[in-house]
Amino acid sequence: MSPFDRILLSAWEDRFAAGLFRYDVTACKTKVVPGPFGFVAQFNEGRATKKRPTEFSVDSVCQDYDGSKFNFTKADKSEILFTFRDAREKSRVFDEVTSDNNGAFESARSTPSDNVTPSGSTFDANRVVVDDGVSPTVILINVSPIEYGHVLLCPRVLEGLPQLVSPALLLPPLMMAAESRNPYFRVGYNSLGAYATINHLHFQAYYLMEAFPIERAPTGKLPQSVFPSKRRRDGIKVCEVLEYPVRCLCFERGDGFESLAMIVGTACQRLQDKNVPFNLLIADHGARVFLIPQRFSQRVAAGEVPEDVVATGVNPAVFEISGHLLYKTQDDYETCSQSTAERMLRCASLTETDFYETVARALDDEGIAPLPSDGHSRSTLQTVFSGKLPSIRGSVDGACFETRSAMDAAMSKVRGDVTPNGVTSGAGSSVSSGDDAVVPCG
Repeated sequence: MSPFDRILLSAWEDRFAAGLFRYDVTACKTKVVPGPFGFVAQFNEGRATKKRPTEFSVDSVCQDYDGSKFNFTKADKSEILFTFRDAREKSRVFDEVTSDNNGAFESARSTPSDNVTPSGSTFDANRVVVDDGVSPTVILINVSPIEYGHVLLCPRVLEGLPQLVSPALLLPPLMMAAESRNPYFRVGYNSLGAYATINHLHFQAYYLMEAFPIERAPTGKLPQSVFPSKRRRDGIKVCEVLEYPVRCLCFERGDGFESLAMIVGTACQRLQDKNVPFNLLIADHGARVFLIPQRFSQRVAAGEVPEDVVATGVNPAVFEISGHLLYKTQDDYETCSQSTAERMLRCASLTETDFYETVARALDDEGIAPLPSDGHSRSTLQTVFSGKLPSIRGSVDGACFETRSAMDAAMSKVRGDVTPNGVTSGAGSSVSSGDDAVVPCG
């Protein structure tokens, strides 16, 4: 377990003890379904009855952000665990000690420079994030959790970004996955039309103490006509997932996160442009990314999914389509089998012809350019949002340099206490009782 895991779980458990979740996910029944796939089934009645309803149409992947509907700036501040920042960034210089009551901040590299490489990650429970013109990336609890430690990662939360992926916006979830030393920590993404329920950019993550069936599936080369085999300079491997009910791709990391974010993010943009819903699963500390185009909601709307499949209420969002199935009724949970799970997932899969045509467009090398060094749009942000950001305390600075963070001995590098009390009380990230939401002023 890394310092990141300790901090996240300590803070998550503190919110659990404070009663911030809509139900007790630890009381949900879970089992491994007999069969070669090893699907994981869960009976989660609370998520069916208490989860926030969708507030937008599901027939379009690209939709404008609407600040009048629920978004994460309206979340109670007590749901925020900490902020997350790439300690390698070179666009800003931080002081080691801030003024007034903002506390002390120490990063892996207080003054970024080209000749200094951060050696680990740090945490400062006392650091206060203020509105300095750069929108923070925050980690919040998911109040309708699927599993233990279920959190949301919201990149640049104040910018009002819709639920759309780009290469720059894939870097935070990749780095988040790399910060964890727990092999059971995965990060997921749902596009609109693939069971995202909030049109404000967010990724999800949790600890499932089983392998996802999609992770165990074999992979193979794509047909030459779809993706010509060649040795990539960045070392990334692009494969087709075989012997799994849903046709999908697996990207294996090569020389770094930037190149992986570029090829996967560009593929996602092309799916968005063609209105193809999709999911992403980031596994193996960011070393593998599964890209899963799907048609389930479109087929349900067209009446093409059998009624008994629809009646189960299992929506194949990223974790379900990867093999963690959430059943809403006791009967469906008790009677689930590998064959019924396969049948449901096949309803989500593209046909072979559709899949190969979609993949060929998504992976076309034309138009893939190097990732910009600074993904922030500072001037736009300052124009749209003004005033002060209500205080968020607690910040993790992820070193995540290209070979992987050396986190084994990193406890000595963690700033601040990582016990539940140290992370979530006193001057640290505290639980408030009011409706003090994180909203831009002005």
